[in-house]
Amino acid sequence: MNYDINHNDLKKSLEIQKEIMKKKIYHIKSVIKSIEEAVHMIDENKELNWDKFINIIDAVNADQKWIEQYENASNLKARIRIHELFSTNKQGWMNWFFEQLNLPDNASILELGCGNGELWAKNLHKIPSGWNITLTDFSAGMLEDAKKNLNSARFKFKLADAQDIPYGINSFDAVIANHVLYHVSNIDRALSEICRVLKPKGQFYASTVGKNHMREMRDIVKKFNSPEITTDSWNLTGKFQLENGLAKVSRWFKDVTLKRYKDNLRVTSSSPLADYLFSMPGNTKNALDETGLRNLKDFLQSEIDKNGYIYITKDTGFFHGTKPKI
Repeated sequence: MNYDINHNDLKKSLEIQKEIMKKKIYHIKSVIKSIEEAVHMIDENKELNWDKFINIIDAVNADQKWIEQYENASNLKARIRIHELFSTNKQGWMNWFFEQLNLPDNASILELGCGNGELWAKNLHKIPSGWNITLTDFSAGMLEDAKKNLNSARFKFKLADAQDIPYGINSFDAVIANHVLYHVSNIDRALSEICRVLKPKGQFYASTVGKNHMREMRDIVKKFNSPEITTDSWNLTGKFQLENGLAKVSRWFKDVTLKRYKDNLRVTSSSPLADYLFSMPGNTKNALDETGLRNLKDFLQSEIDKNGYIYITKDTGFFHGTKPKI
């Protein structure tokens, strides 16, 4: 019996790794194709498309970082946990965001970058019975976590890249990208794909953060002044934020609006704060020895003790747009 259990676990693990490898192969082929196109432009003495070169660099640098980050949901859970524990708005982002989905009782819905499925797990009892929901993510490990978290036949799951959505034209009434678009290397391509798979008058919901989101956290890291802890990962959202997203979405959708979620954090414990820091790309507990970890937690606790809590700004919201009727 033990052999059977181990055998099944091994098989499942190998299947997940196979899917991850497939995604890496696809990505590498895409980068090679872009490089070949750029080389062809040079050979033909055509005007260089510098956006293409930038996209190549972004893709090469970002892909491995994000695949490692989201092979499973452990880092995402650390980020969610700090908000669940210390947010002053007790409704919670996932509950609030779900309530903003103004969709008919019978709707086909696609979520890109579903993560661990938290949006739906938090609102299972509210989902209309007529909704047909497909959840996708580019990480096989994350998709497995979503399946476990939801444990429901109500959902379809598919490994997919937002820049190459594996569904036909006019397939969905709504597409949701919940804190996803700043991860992709080519946002315009992703928006083009989203528009393609949406039905005419289909609705698009894209959430993101503002440039001041969690700014006090960045200040704390700088004050701690340790080479092992970086704030570079916060800059990764800059490609698609509340300040610049409206223009990007409006290129593909009409009647685009922005709605913000009012909230902040009052953190009263150092451990969840430390876990959050280590969940960010570029940071790892392995970089600090036992003394370093203790110094970090002591420093965080000293900051908390000054006022009884650390206040952290949250700036989160979403864009809503409609596919033009063709």
